[in-house]
Amino acid sequence: MHRAYAFQISPRRTGRPGGLQLEKRKQEATHPILGAQGGRLEPNEELWSVFSDLAGSSKLEGASLVHLLSEDEPIEPFRNVLREHLLRLAYGDDQSAVESAQEIALKLSMSMDQRSAKHSLLVIVVEPSGNVQRTTLWLFPQDDVFRLDVRGRSSKLSLLGDVFSKSSVWRKAAMFSGSDQASGFRTGRVIDLQNRKSDDRAADFWLKLFLNATYALDPKNATAQLTGYLKDAFECSEGSQREQLYATIVALPRSPKKSWTFEQIAEQFLDNQNQEVFLNLIPESVRSSSFQIDRDLFESKLQVRVFETIEGVWISAPGEQIGKSVKLDSKLGRIRFEGTVKRQSIKSRHVK
Repeated sequence: MHRAYAFQISPRRTGRPGGLQLEKRKQEATHPILGAQGGRLEPNEELWSVFSDLAGSSKLEGASLVHLLSEDEPIEPFRNVLREHLLRLAYGDDQSAVESAQEIALKLSMSMDQRSAKHSLLVIVVEPSGNVQRTTLWLFPQDDVFRLDVRGRSSKLSLLGDVFSKSSVWRKAAMFSGSDQASGFRTGRVIDLQNRKSDDRAADFWLKLFLNATYALDPKNATAQLTGYLKDAFECSEGSQREQLYATIVALPRSPKKSWTFEQIAEQFLDNQNQEVFLNLIPESVRSSSFQIDRDLFESKLQVRVFETIEGVWISAPGEQIGKSVKLDSKLGRIRFEGTVKRQSIKSRHVK
């Protein structure tokens, strides 16, 4: 491990544009409530082992790929404040690295509002990766845990408040690596275990406000986004519009066409009046971006269709059974199933 830093982060984002001024933010950095408190850690073998194991168990190296965005106009040279700090952390002297670590912590504080945990732990780990340096940002929420002291026949139970959960589903991470050149540290990997519902898409504050990044449309990420958009469009539609979206879900992974854009999918599979439902869910900046579909991932996320009737009956059916054992009349809003019972059970709730 080359360098490591830890900060306690408190949400500081409000509705005021621009946030706090730099000098005021630096003054707040030493206060545990008003920003970020912490600094450099002494790297040791135990600490390196913990975060090395965590990166492996979190599958960080195979996580969603993102590109940092330039904060200037497209015609200007590429400039991303977070990237500049990452480079100084990896290749700068000790003083500039400490200052950059602090600025990253303050930037994170200003990206978080009161919907986030009251306090979170930011850990920054800088280490060699082949011939270049790699920097990983970990964010852990504060947690309350019990400590039990057993002494002979008596026990004492106490509550520890200033602890942070390494395994929490609210944790987040971002990993960047590269050389000390113009192309270095522009692309990274992001995880946000909290946001499972959105197909591993990171929360807005982590991806957009803090990192100022966007997802790269490699097959895995593009397919994850596509299935999320199709699912959302399907669930907010009805009647023939819903059936056309479902037909799109069935046809897309079986198409011989290899490269798609979101606009092409809408034009080829949806009527003019139905395209808007789908495209309105997608940022304009990526609608015309080309990508390939990961068929296995696509089908694994959209392979089962679920029906709920007004009588409280739920039917979960594989896609290939729609129109066969499961008959659906979209105009009348009726469904009919005919099949052979394999087994029965009684549960407290239906299976989603």
